[in-house]
Amino acid sequence: MGWFWMFLVGMFLPVHADGQLVSVYERLPSGAQVIAFIRPDAQYSVASLWVNCGSGADPKGKEGTAHLLEHLLPLKPFNGTTIQIALERQGALLLPETGRDFMAFHIQAPESVLAQVFPLLIEAVRDLGSDPKVLEREKRLMWLETLALYEDPLWLMKAMLEAKLFDGTAYAHPPTGWLETIERLNFEDALRFHRKHFSAHNFALIAVVRNEATLNALKAILAGNNQTFTASASLELTWEENFAPNLEPALKRALSRHNEVFWGIGWRIPISAQEKVAMDALVSHLRQTALPFLFGQLGVVQEWSMVANPVRGEMALTINARLRPYTDLIEKWVGRVLREIGEKGVPDAELARLKRSLAWEHYRNLNNPMRLVRELGWAWAIYGDPRIVERYGEEIANLSSEKIRQIAQRLNSTQPVVSVVRK
Repeated sequence: MGWFWMFLVGMFLPVHADGQLVSVYERLPSGAQVIAFIRPDAQYSVASLWVNCGSGADPKGKEGTAHLLEHLLPLKPFNGTTIQIALERQGALLLPETGRDFMAFHIQAPESVLAQVFPLLIEAVRDLGSDPKVLEREKRLMWLETLALYEDPLWLMKAMLEAKLFDGTAYAHPPTGWLETIERLNFEDALRFHRKHFSAHNFALIAVVRNEATLNALKAILAGNNQTFTASASLELTWEENFAPNLEPALKRALSRHNEVFWGIGWRIPISAQEKVAMDALVSHLRQTALPFLFGQLGVVQEWSMVANPVRGEMALTINARLRPYTDLIEKWVGRVLREIGEKGVPDAELARLKRSLAWEHYRNLNNPMRLVRELGWAWAIYGDPRIVERYGEEIANLSSEKIRQIAQRLNSTQPVVSVVRK
């Protein structure tokens, strides 16, 4: 390993003043996991409670149930207000999010108040209160959030392709749910979801703090609330038929000219934790080098996007574009680009650029507490291996053109899904 990469890898690892690596991976007696970095130089602190399930556990026909629960839990009444507002009054910010394989409730706060406010987060996820007015208000907010996504035609193309790629699986709908299913959501389904999945063995405390005393306090708070989370293993959600909305009418309305089309292509391939760096490198190469050059040559691409969505054990890669006019050459040329990478890999100069790009992005992630917590959480929930984050810098240094070539070859051997929407 060259001196440059030894330098970068060294920067990536969080250390105490005495030079010892400070990362924590534990399992509490309750079954909850603890994943933490102690960073004395952190600008602020983050304590996050992750749940090892997300929209992939939504009841069929009521997609968006996990997203609804994400909205409702922070609004639990507390001392004449809500837990979310109570946290803000103490200088903390609660930032919840839902993915296909996880739910996460992040508290961002000064170190001095983190342990004081963490019990409020535990109280928020302890149980679900019932207030019909709050329920309908939050459903309306969810509808507006999802409507904003529906007004982005490239997002619609991505969602339509992913629905086809993941057809027959729990991942066929976006984490937000479908706009068309929000009205079906109710308190009973959210309550069943909470009781089934919010148990200690499904939790992970993921934190970036400045000192060990704060982390120990957080662990004690979570361990002391073990009796709180008693999910019913026998509780089942109400299952209906999969809902698959017809998104083409909305896409057709977004076409302004008769010779315009929306086009998309997507692949679904298996990916392991050990292949994450190579996959990230291939995505970066396609997004920053290969596709801009190709689309510039074709001259018909008005706008485009590429999204790589990982789920447990797999990756969905989609490329979506507005074309004017349509030509099937785009499919042939995208396939040709992938075949060339699958046969030859990437040139040495491009490999060096990819390593630098991934290395600096990783460095930024490790030095931003919220981004670092999210990287650790995704690695835990999606890959089952939070130590990916620590190994990432070294794996970048060891990245080879051959590893990228193997991922491209896997894409080439997979039949893609192609969609074309005309006026």
